[in-house]
Amino acid sequence: MKFIQVAITFAFASLLFGCTNLKEVQDFAGQSAQLSGYTELTTRFRDTYYREQPYISGDADRLAQENDLRRKAAYQDLLKIHQTISVYMQTLATLAGDKSFDLTPGIDSVASGIKAHPEFGIDKTQVDALSGLAKIAAKWATSSYQQRAVREFIKEGNEPLQTALIGMEKLIGYYQKTNDNEWKTINGLLELELSFTDQSEDKLLVTLARAHLQAKASEYQLADKKYLEARKGIQTIAQGHGLLVENLDKLSRQEIKDSLRQFAKDIKAINDHINSM
Repeated sequence: MKFIQVAITFAFASLLFGCTNLKEVQDFAGQSAQLSGYTELTTRFRDTYYREQPYISGDADRLAQENDLRRKAAYQDLLKIHQTISVYMQTLATLAGDKSFDLTPGIDSVASGIKAHPEFGIDKTQVDALSGLAKIAAKWATSSYQQRAVREFIKEGNEPLQTALIGMEKLIGYYQKTNDNEWKTINGLLELELSFTDQSEDKLLVTLARAHLQAKASEYQLADKKYLEARKGIQTIAQGHGLLVENLDKLSRQEIKDSLRQFAKDIKAINDHINSM
């Protein structure tokens, strides 16, 4: 009888220890699923023409309208990139013990697939990776074998996740370049007009123009900071998941748990920073 009691106690302790080991995985995945900034920056990218239209005309305006149509046509697909990665991370958090995520709507929303947009750096490689990621999330979402599921899920998902994150980071870089070009156009026009304005006769106009230029400069500088933070967040997620896949049989080691805890803190700090801007 005593042997049975000891065996039961040991088994129960092992179960608790196993769940504790996944707490850091859960926290890292939960923070990663909430990565801030991407939707806002994608919407800003879509609305480029709305902001630049007052400052352009002629051939420049016609070209800008063509680009506007392409951006709007790609918008929903660009959003799905983040949604797919978020669903993957929500699934990982749930498998690791977090019951706060309802996965069904997320999986349904990305199941329809994403089209390639090579002009924005999203080619067949990224599309296939995102499709694979969605399928992996759907496959494991209802698993009841927690420890094995987490390890197999991470192992199976790492390659498409890393590919998807590379594509996502490239997109943020493309958004940032578009933002820089947009600012150069607006700043160039305003500075040119101000240089030909008689400041002694049009003092009020010059003052208003300078104030407008200052406000626009602040807007574009703020957007630039968000691009940098978003890219930092994506890189941190990639590094954290890379640590997981390299240490699937060592998740109970203190140094791995400490590293995962730090990754989760870093992502939360990035999210908080973006949201505070």
